[in-house]
Amino acid sequence: MMAKIADPHDALPSFEKALKHGLISPKKCTVHPELAVLIDDANGEMRITYALIVGGKVKATVAYLRAEPLHGEHCFQVGYAVAKPYRGKGIASDILIKSINEMRHGFRAHLKQFYIEAVVGVDNLASKRVAEKVFTKDFEEIVDKASGLPALQFVKLISTE
Repeated sequence: MMAKIADPHDALPSFEKALKHGLISPKKCTVHPELAVLIDDANGEMRITYALIVGGKVKATVAYLRAEPLHGEHCFQVGYAVAKPYRGKGIASDILIKSINEMRHGFRAHLKQFYIEAVVGVDNLASKRVAEKVFTKDFEEIVDKASGLPALQFVKLISTE
């Protein structure tokens, strides 16, 4: 089997299926009530998933997992996905920005600031465009730890104040 960088698109249909079967109950977000949030366990790690759900259809998800601290601050790795019928409409950057606002709001009593990190495959041009829009056009060329493949690392410091 060929190595590949973890793809958040693999999780979107699972999230929608679990929602349809009543296995998960995401809660309405505070700052952006058009989004829903689910905090659960992903292989022993806390995962925070934001979803844009319309008429029972999951249009997009953004999931955060705790990553190694960066410059002494908490860091969360983010993955984002948009269902195929809704791609190319700016939904990915919109839900990513809104999820960051929700995290900023939710963490404000606990953290003054934190980092978010996106690791994007060098050939994933759509995801790179989203990261450049939401994070910065500056990135670091890295080797993805899990797959060993070349990737781009985008990092953004988020203030809760």
